Amino acid sequence: MPYIIDGNNLIGCAPDFSLGDPEARGKMVSIIRKFQESKNTKVTVVFDGEPQGGERRQPINAKLTVVYPRYGLSADDEIKHILEGYQHVKETVLVTADRELKDFARGLGVRTVNSIEFYFTLKKAFASQGRKEETLKRVNARVSQNEVEQWLKIFSDK
Repeated sequence: MPYIIDGNNLIGCAPDFSLGDPEARGKMVSIIRKFQESKNTKVTVVFDGEPQGGERRQPINAKLTVVYPRYGLSADDEIKHILEGYQHVKETVLVTADRELKDFARGLGVRTVNSIEFYFTLKKAFASQGRKEETLKRVNARVSQNEVEQWLKIFSDK
């Protein structure tokens, strides 16, 4: 199930984010990435304004892309353009709190989720993914040769 996210709208709805923070986009993309990896689904995040680094489409990984609107267009315009081009639009989820954009998407058969609701879903996925990574670090811990020898001394019959 692919997701299209109204990025600035999501940041503006998130209680611990600020559109005035120059690092807010990067931080939000990090959280979205954890969600995307945990769901193994395609996610497109559309931000208003000028792209960082000059590229309009910025792939983060094979299934996560950040998009900036073409010159003179808004993120809402870009999202509408993306939705109109989707082949499996009825399987798509749009994340936004923008009423006009929701109405447009619903007219195409797109499921919509409110930004604040989705933000709390993201936070859960981020925390869950972090716990999984921490567990893997502990499970995959490397043991030195010296540690192996010490354990062998403790547990050997000699």
